[in-house]
Amino acid sequence: MKQPLSVTARLSEHHGRELEALSGRLGITFIEAEANASPLIDEGFIVAIDLTLPHRGAERLSLLFHTLEEAADFLIRHPDPAAEYPALVTEYGAMLKEGFLVAFPTETVYGLGADATNEEAVRSIFTAKERPLFDPLIVHIATIEQLEGVVEKIDERTRSLIDHFWPGPLTLVVKKHPSIPDIVTSGGPTVAIRMPDNPLALSLIEESGRPIAAPSANRFGYTSPTTARHVETQLGSRIGGVLDGGSCAVGIESTVLSLATETPTILRPGKIGPTELEPIIGRVVYHASAEKKGALESPGLLENHYAPTTPLYLVDDVTLYKDDPAVGVLLFENDGTEFRGPVRYISEREDPAEAASRLYWAIRGLDGLGLRMMVCSLLREEGIGVAINNRLRKASHKG
Repeated sequence: MKQPLSVTARLSEHHGRELEALSGRLGITFIEAEANASPLIDEGFIVAIDLTLPHRGAERLSLLFHTLEEAADFLIRHPDPAAEYPALVTEYGAMLKEGFLVAFPTETVYGLGADATNEEAVRSIFTAKERPLFDPLIVHIATIEQLEGVVEKIDERTRSLIDHFWPGPLTLVVKKHPSIPDIVTSGGPTVAIRMPDNPLALSLIEESGRPIAAPSANRFGYTSPTTARHVETQLGSRIGGVLDGGSCAVGIESTVLSLATETPTILRPGKIGPTELEPIIGRVVYHASAEKKGALESPGLLENHYAPTTPLYLVDDVTLYKDDPAVGVLLFENDGTEFRGPVRYISEREDPAEAASRLYWAIRGLDGLGLRMMVCSLLREEGIGVAINNRLRKASHKG
Protein backbone atom coordinates (compact mmCIF):
# COMPACT_ATOMS: atom_id res chain seq x y z
CA MET A 1 0.00 0.00 0.00
CA LYS A 2 1.32 3.43 -0.94
CA GLN A 3 2.51 5.45 2.03
CA PRO A 4 0.82 8.85 2.62
CA LEU A 5 2.94 11.82 1.55
CA SER A 6 4.00 14.21 4.30
CA VAL A 7 4.11 17.86 3.17
CA THR A 8 5.37 20.78 5.21
CA ALA A 9 3.07 23.80 5.16
CA ARG A 10 3.18 27.34 6.50
CA LEU A 11 -0.33 28.62 5.94
CA SER A 12 -2.86 30.87 7.63
CA GLU A 13 -5.38 29.43 10.07
CA HIS A 14 -8.25 29.95 7.63
CA HIS A 15 -6.80 27.16 5.47
CA GLY A 16 -7.32 24.62 8.25
CA ARG A 17 -10.51 23.10 6.86
CA GLU A 18 -9.06 22.94 3.36
CA LEU A 19 -6.01 21.12 4.71
CA GLU A 20 -8.21 18.60 6.51
CA ALA A 21 -10.27 17.91 3.39
CA LEU A 22 -7.17 17.51 1.21
CA SER A 23 -5.50 15.21 3.74
CA GLY A 24 -8.25 12.64 3.39
CA ARG A 25 -8.94 13.01 -0.31
CA LEU A 26 -5.35 13.13 -1.59
CA GLY A 27 -3.65 10.96 1.02
CA ILE A 28 -1.45 13.78 2.28
CA THR A 29 -0.30 14.40 5.82
CA PHE A 30 0.40 18.08 6.41
CA ILE A 31 2.96 18.85 9.09
CA GLU A 32 3.95 22.19 10.58
CA ALA A 33 6.81 23.78 8.68
CA GLU A 34 10.24 24.28 10.13
CA ALA A 35 12.10 27.47 9.33
CA ASN A 36 14.16 25.97 6.49
CA ALA A 37 11.87 23.17 5.33
CA SER A 38 12.06 22.05 1.70
CA PRO A 39 9.89 21.31 -0.17
CA LEU A 40 7.49 23.67 1.54
CA ILE A 41 3.96 24.87 0.73
CA ASP A 42 3.75 28.51 1.75
CA GLU A 43 1.10 31.22 1.47
CA GLY A 44 0.42 32.23 -2.06
CA PHE A 45 0.47 29.23 -2.81
CA ILE A 46 4.19 28.68 -3.29
CA VAL A 47 6.06 25.38 -3.29
CA ALA A 48 9.62 26.24 -2.27
CA ILE A 49 12.36 23.77 -3.22
CA ASP A 50 16.05 24.01 -2.37
CA LEU A 51 18.04 22.50 -5.23
CA THR A 52 20.88 22.91 -7.71
CA LEU A 53 19.87 22.89 -11.37
CA PRO A 54 22.32 22.30 -14.24
CA HIS A 55 24.37 25.44 -15.08
CA ARG A 56 23.07 27.23 -11.96
CA GLY A 57 24.22 27.45 -8.35
CA ALA A 58 22.28 26.33 -5.30
CA GLU A 59 19.01 28.24 -5.06
CA ARG A 60 15.50 28.16 -3.69
CA LEU A 61 13.08 27.50 -6.54
CA SER A 62 9.65 29.00 -5.84
CA LEU A 63 6.79 27.49 -7.85
CA LEU A 64 3.45 29.34 -7.88
CA PHE A 65 0.06 27.57 -7.69
CA HIS A 66 -3.37 29.19 -7.70
CA THR A 67 -4.92 26.78 -5.21
CA LEU A 68 -3.69 24.71 -2.30
CA GLU A 69 -4.96 21.58 -4.05
CA GLU A 70 -2.82 22.30 -7.11
CA ALA A 71 0.26 22.73 -4.90
CA ALA A 72 -0.46 19.47 -3.12
CA ASP A 73 -1.09 17.69 -6.43
CA PHE A 74 2.34 18.80 -7.66
CA LEU A 75 4.00 17.22 -4.63
CA ILE A 76 2.07 13.99 -5.11
CA ARG A 77 3.44 13.82 -8.64
CA HIS A 78 6.90 14.98 -7.57
CA PRO A 79 7.46 13.88 -3.95
CA ASP A 80 11.21 14.62 -4.04
CA PRO A 81 11.61 17.50 -6.52
CA ALA A 82 15.05 18.52 -5.24
CA ALA A 83 16.42 15.16 -6.40
CA GLU A 84 14.17 14.72 -9.42
CA TYR A 85 14.43 18.06 -11.19
CA PRO A 86 18.18 18.29 -11.93
CA ALA A 87 17.90 14.87 -13.60
CA LEU A 88 14.73 15.90 -15.47
CA VAL A 89 16.42 19.01 -16.86
CA THR A 90 19.35 16.89 -18.05
CA GLU A 91 17.01 14.36 -19.68
CA TYR A 92 14.83 16.97 -21.38
CA GLY A 93 17.84 18.99 -22.50
CA ALA A 94 19.16 15.89 -24.27
CA MET A 95 15.75 15.35 -25.89
CA LEU A 96 15.75 18.90 -27.29
CA LYS A 97 19.27 18.39 -28.64
CA GLU A 98 18.10 15.20 -30.34
CA GLY A 99 15.19 16.94 -32.10
CA PHE A 100 12.28 16.08 -29.80
CA LEU A 101 9.63 18.48 -28.48
CA VAL A 102 9.61 19.46 -24.81
CA ALA A 103 7.13 21.80 -23.11
CA PHE A 104 8.59 23.97 -20.38
CA PRO A 105 7.48 26.76 -18.04
CA THR A 106 8.33 30.43 -18.45
CA GLU A 107 7.14 33.42 -16.47
CA THR A 108 4.56 34.15 -19.20
CA VAL A 109 3.03 30.89 -20.48
CA TYR A 110 4.29 27.35 -21.10
CA GLY A 111 6.34 27.05 -24.28
CA LEU A 112 6.60 24.14 -26.69
CA GLY A 113 10.30 23.94 -27.42
CA ALA A 114 12.39 22.60 -30.28
CA ASP A 115 15.95 23.18 -31.46
CA ALA A 116 15.66 26.40 -33.51
CA THR A 117 18.54 25.32 -35.75
CA ASN A 118 16.88 22.00 -36.65
CA GLU A 119 14.31 22.54 -39.41
CA GLU A 120 12.60 19.18 -38.95
CA ALA A 121 12.34 19.65 -35.18
CA VAL A 122 10.77 23.06 -35.70
CA ARG A 123 8.38 21.63 -38.28
CA SER A 124 7.16 19.17 -35.66
CA ILE A 125 6.02 22.14 -33.53
CA PHE A 126 3.66 23.21 -36.30
CA THR A 127 2.39 19.65 -36.66
CA ALA A 128 1.80 19.11 -32.94
CA LYS A 129 0.02 22.45 -32.53
CA GLU A 130 -1.80 22.31 -35.89
CA ARG A 131 -0.28 25.75 -36.40
CA PRO A 132 -0.19 27.46 -39.84
CA LEU A 133 3.29 27.96 -41.27
CA PHE A 134 2.70 31.69 -41.78
CA ASP A 135 2.75 32.31 -38.01
CA PRO A 136 6.40 32.73 -36.87
CA LEU A 137 7.99 31.50 -33.65
CA ILE A 138 9.96 33.17 -30.85
CA VAL A 139 13.51 31.93 -30.29
CA HIS A 140 14.40 31.57 -26.60
CA ILE A 141 17.93 31.77 -25.25
CA ALA A 142 19.57 31.31 -21.85
CA THR A 143 22.77 33.29 -22.48
CA ILE A 144 23.64 36.25 -24.69
CA GLU A 145 26.24 34.07 -26.42
CA GLN A 146 23.40 31.96 -27.84
CA LEU A 147 22.35 34.92 -30.02
CA GLU A 148 25.35 34.20 -32.25
CA GLY A 149 23.95 32.58 -35.36
CA VAL A 150 20.41 33.70 -34.47
CA VAL A 151 20.56 37.46 -35.12
CA GLU A 152 22.51 39.43 -37.69
CA LYS A 153 23.84 41.88 -35.10
CA ILE A 154 23.05 43.47 -31.75
CA ASP A 155 22.96 47.26 -32.11
CA GLU A 156 23.08 49.81 -29.30
CA ARG A 157 19.30 50.06 -29.03
CA THR A 158 18.88 46.30 -28.80
CA ARG A 159 21.69 46.06 -26.26
CA SER A 160 20.06 48.69 -24.02
CA LEU A 161 16.79 46.78 -23.97
CA ILE A 162 18.55 43.47 -23.27
CA ASP A 163 20.46 45.03 -20.38
CA HIS A 164 17.33 46.50 -18.82
CA PHE A 165 14.69 43.82 -19.40
CA TRP A 166 16.32 40.41 -19.86
CA PRO A 167 15.67 37.91 -18.54
CA GLY A 168 12.05 38.96 -18.67
CA PRO A 169 8.77 39.15 -20.65
CA LEU A 170 10.09 41.22 -23.57
CA THR A 171 10.52 39.78 -27.06
CA LEU A 172 12.60 41.76 -29.56
CA VAL A 173 12.16 41.51 -33.33
CA VAL A 174 15.45 42.10 -35.16
CA LYS A 175 17.20 41.13 -38.39
CA LYS A 176 17.80 37.38 -38.43
CA HIS A 177 21.02 35.52 -39.14
CA PRO A 178 21.00 33.52 -42.41
CA SER A 179 21.59 30.26 -40.52
CA ILE A 180 18.16 30.37 -38.85
CA PRO A 181 15.76 28.21 -40.91
CA ASP A 182 13.04 30.14 -42.72
CA ILE A 183 10.37 28.01 -41.07
CA VAL A 184 11.16 29.71 -37.74
CA THR A 185 10.43 33.18 -39.15
CA SER A 186 7.75 32.19 -41.68
CA GLY A 187 10.15 33.23 -44.42
CA GLY A 188 10.51 36.77 -43.10
CA PRO A 189 13.81 38.68 -42.73
CA THR A 190 13.45 39.20 -38.98
CA VAL A 191 13.50 36.91 -35.97
CA ALA A 192 11.78 37.29 -32.57
CA ILE A 193 14.14 36.66 -29.63
CA ARG A 194 13.65 36.41 -25.86
CA MET A 195 15.39 35.33 -22.65
CA PRO A 196 12.73 34.00 -20.24
CA ASP A 197 12.83 34.84 -16.54
CA ASN A 198 12.39 31.33 -15.18
CA PRO A 199 15.16 29.21 -13.61
CA LEU A 200 13.82 25.95 -15.04
CA ALA A 201 13.57 27.40 -18.55
CA LEU A 202 17.05 28.92 -18.42
CA SER A 203 18.60 25.72 -17.07
CA LEU A 204 16.85 23.60 -19.71
CA ILE A 205 17.77 25.85 -22.63
CA GLU A 206 21.41 26.04 -21.58
CA GLU A 207 21.51 22.29 -20.98
CA SER A 208 20.23 21.71 -24.54
CA GLY A 209 23.08 23.79 -25.94
CA ARG A 210 20.70 25.19 -28.55
CA PRO A 211 18.56 28.29 -29.06
CA ILE A 212 15.01 27.04 -28.60
CA ALA A 213 12.07 27.97 -30.82
CA ALA A 214 8.96 27.90 -28.67
CA PRO A 215 5.39 29.10 -29.18
CA SER A 216 2.78 28.53 -26.48
CA ALA A 217 2.31 24.82 -25.71
CA ASN A 218 -1.30 24.44 -26.82
CA ARG A 219 -3.31 23.71 -29.94
CA PHE A 220 -3.23 26.69 -32.26
CA GLY A 221 -5.80 29.40 -31.61
CA TYR A 222 -6.89 28.10 -28.22
CA THR A 223 -6.31 29.43 -24.72
CA SER A 224 -2.64 29.54 -23.79
CA PRO A 225 -1.41 27.11 -21.08
CA THR A 226 -0.18 28.41 -17.74
CA THR A 227 0.15 25.04 -15.97
CA ALA A 228 1.63 21.67 -16.92
CA ARG A 229 -1.86 20.14 -16.68
CA HIS A 230 -3.06 22.55 -19.37
CA VAL A 231 -0.30 21.32 -21.69
CA GLU A 232 -1.01 17.67 -21.00
CA THR A 233 -4.72 18.15 -21.69
CA GLN A 234 -4.21 19.60 -25.17
CA LEU A 235 -0.94 18.10 -26.42
CA GLY A 236 -0.37 14.98 -24.30
CA SER A 237 1.18 12.23 -26.41
CA ARG A 238 2.02 14.60 -29.28
CA ILE A 239 5.18 15.77 -27.49
CA GLY A 240 8.17 14.23 -25.75
CA GLY A 241 7.62 15.62 -22.27
CA VAL A 242 6.44 18.45 -20.02
CA LEU A 243 8.66 20.06 -17.41
CA ASP A 244 6.23 21.00 -14.63
CA GLY A 245 7.05 24.41 -13.17
CA GLY A 246 3.79 25.23 -11.47
CA SER A 247 1.68 28.18 -12.64
CA CYS A 248 3.19 30.98 -14.73
CA ALA A 249 3.69 34.11 -12.62
CA VAL A 250 3.05 36.74 -15.32
CA GLY A 251 0.40 34.61 -17.00
CA ILE A 252 0.10 36.30 -20.41
CA GLU A 253 2.47 36.27 -23.35
CA SER A 254 5.47 38.59 -23.57
CA THR A 255 5.45 42.06 -25.05
CA VAL A 256 6.72 41.89 -28.63
CA LEU A 257 8.68 44.96 -29.73
CA SER A 258 9.86 45.35 -33.31
CA LEU A 259 13.22 47.05 -33.76
CA ALA A 260 13.12 46.51 -37.52
CA THR A 261 11.68 50.00 -38.03
CA GLU A 262 13.05 53.45 -37.19
CA THR A 263 10.47 53.91 -34.42
CA PRO A 264 10.19 50.85 -32.17
CA THR A 265 6.72 49.33 -32.52
CA ILE A 266 4.83 47.18 -30.05
CA LEU A 267 3.34 44.37 -32.11
CA ARG A 268 1.84 42.55 -29.14
CA PRO A 269 1.21 44.20 -25.75
CA GLY A 270 2.37 42.52 -22.56
CA LYS A 271 3.55 43.32 -19.06
CA ILE A 272 6.24 45.71 -20.34
CA GLY A 273 4.68 48.73 -22.08
CA PRO A 274 5.59 52.22 -23.31
CA THR A 275 5.91 53.50 -19.73
CA GLU A 276 8.77 51.08 -19.11
CA LEU A 277 10.30 51.18 -22.60
CA GLU A 278 10.41 54.89 -23.45
CA PRO A 279 12.87 55.93 -20.70
CA ILE A 280 15.31 53.47 -22.25
CA ILE A 281 14.93 53.94 -26.02
CA GLY A 282 12.68 56.97 -26.51
CA ARG A 283 9.38 57.04 -28.37
CA VAL A 284 7.55 53.76 -28.85
CA VAL A 285 4.38 53.28 -30.87
CA TYR A 286 1.72 50.60 -30.67
CA HIS A 287 -0.57 49.73 -33.56
CA ALA A 288 -3.62 47.71 -32.56
CA SER A 289 -3.94 46.79 -36.23
CA ALA A 290 -0.43 45.37 -36.52
CA GLU A 291 -1.79 42.34 -38.38
CA LYS A 292 -1.08 42.50 -42.08
CA LYS A 293 -1.24 40.31 -45.14
CA GLY A 294 1.65 37.99 -45.93
CA ALA A 295 4.30 36.83 -43.46
CA LEU A 296 3.78 38.02 -39.91
CA GLU A 297 6.62 39.56 -37.89
CA SER A 298 5.44 38.05 -34.64
CA PRO A 299 3.06 35.52 -33.13
CA GLY A 300 -0.14 36.80 -31.53
CA LEU A 301 -1.11 39.14 -34.37
CA LEU A 302 -4.16 37.28 -35.67
CA GLU A 303 -7.59 38.69 -34.87
CA ASN A 304 -8.90 35.41 -33.45
CA HIS A 305 -6.63 33.81 -30.88
CA TYR A 306 -6.45 32.49 -27.29
CA ALA A 307 -10.08 31.29 -27.60
CA PRO A 308 -11.86 28.85 -25.27
CA THR A 309 -14.29 26.29 -26.71
CA THR A 310 -17.13 27.87 -24.70
CA PRO A 311 -18.12 31.22 -26.31
CA LEU A 312 -16.74 34.18 -24.36
CA TYR A 313 -18.65 37.46 -24.63
CA LEU A 314 -17.39 40.87 -23.54
CA VAL A 315 -20.15 42.84 -21.81
CA ASP A 316 -20.44 46.13 -19.96
CA ASP A 317 -22.33 44.68 -16.99
CA VAL A 318 -21.80 41.04 -15.99
CA THR A 319 -24.48 41.26 -13.27
CA LEU A 320 -27.14 41.08 -16.00
CA TYR A 321 -26.28 37.36 -16.14
CA LYS A 322 -26.30 36.68 -12.39
CA ASP A 323 -29.51 34.60 -12.51
CA ASP A 324 -28.44 32.27 -15.34
CA PRO A 325 -26.78 29.06 -14.07
CA ALA A 326 -25.49 28.23 -17.57
CA VAL A 327 -23.36 31.39 -17.78
CA GLY A 328 -19.86 31.46 -16.29
CA VAL A 329 -18.51 34.79 -15.10
CA LEU A 330 -14.95 36.11 -15.01
CA LEU A 331 -14.64 38.84 -12.36
CA PHE A 332 -11.98 41.46 -11.73
CA GLU A 333 -13.27 42.31 -8.25
CA ASN A 334 -15.49 40.84 -5.54
CA ASP A 335 -18.31 43.29 -4.87
CA GLY A 336 -20.53 40.76 -3.11
CA THR A 337 -22.85 40.05 -6.06
CA GLU A 338 -24.17 36.49 -5.98
CA PHE A 339 -24.29 34.58 -9.27
CA ARG A 340 -26.21 31.37 -9.94
CA GLY A 341 -23.62 30.30 -12.48
CA PRO A 342 -19.97 29.50 -11.71
CA VAL A 343 -17.61 32.40 -11.04
CA ARG A 344 -13.84 32.64 -11.43
CA TYR A 345 -12.05 35.64 -9.96
CA ILE A 346 -9.11 36.77 -12.04
CA SER A 347 -8.62 39.15 -9.13
CA GLU A 348 -10.71 39.88 -6.06
CA ARG A 349 -8.97 43.19 -5.39
CA GLU A 350 -8.74 44.87 -8.80
CA ASP A 351 -5.05 43.99 -9.09
CA PRO A 352 -4.08 44.01 -12.80
CA ALA A 353 -0.91 41.92 -12.27
CA GLU A 354 -2.88 39.27 -10.39
CA ALA A 355 -5.56 39.37 -13.09
CA ALA A 356 -2.94 38.69 -15.77
CA SER A 357 -1.44 35.76 -13.87
CA ARG A 358 -4.86 34.14 -13.37
CA LEU A 359 -6.56 35.06 -16.68
CA TYR A 360 -5.96 31.92 -18.77
CA TRP A 361 -6.19 29.68 -15.69
CA ALA A 362 -9.64 31.12 -14.92
CA ILE A 363 -10.83 30.90 -18.53
CA ARG A 364 -9.78 27.26 -18.74
CA GLY A 365 -11.47 26.52 -15.43
CA LEU A 366 -14.83 27.76 -16.72
CA ASP A 367 -14.31 26.29 -20.17
CA GLY A 368 -14.38 22.74 -18.82
CA LEU A 369 -17.78 23.03 -17.14
CA GLY A 370 -20.07 22.56 -20.16
CA LEU A 371 -21.54 26.07 -19.95
CA ARG A 372 -23.64 27.83 -22.57
CA MET A 373 -21.36 30.88 -22.51
CA MET A 374 -18.94 32.96 -20.45
CA VAL A 375 -19.02 36.72 -19.85
CA CYS A 376 -16.40 39.24 -18.79
CA SER A 377 -15.89 42.99 -18.77
CA LEU A 378 -12.78 44.76 -20.01
CA LEU A 379 -10.31 46.42 -17.65
CA ARG A 380 -9.09 50.00 -17.74
CA GLU A 381 -6.83 50.60 -20.76
CA GLU A 382 -3.68 51.27 -18.78
CA GLY A 383 -0.56 49.34 -17.82
CA ILE A 384 -0.92 45.58 -18.14
CA GLY A 385 -4.68 46.14 -18.55
CA VAL A 386 -3.94 46.97 -22.21
CA ALA A 387 -2.47 43.49 -22.68
CA ILE A 388 -5.27 41.74 -20.78
CA ASN A 389 -7.90 43.51 -22.89
CA ASN A 390 -5.99 42.57 -26.04
CA ARG A 391 -6.19 38.87 -25.06
CA LEU A 392 -9.85 39.12 -24.07
CA ARG A 393 -10.83 40.76 -27.35
CA LYS A 394 -8.99 38.14 -29.39
CA ALA A 395 -10.46 35.31 -27.29
CA SER A 396 -14.02 36.66 -27.43
CA HIS A 397 -16.75 35.22 -29.65
CA LYS A 398 -17.10 37.03 -32.97
CA GLY A 399 -20.61 36.94 -34.40
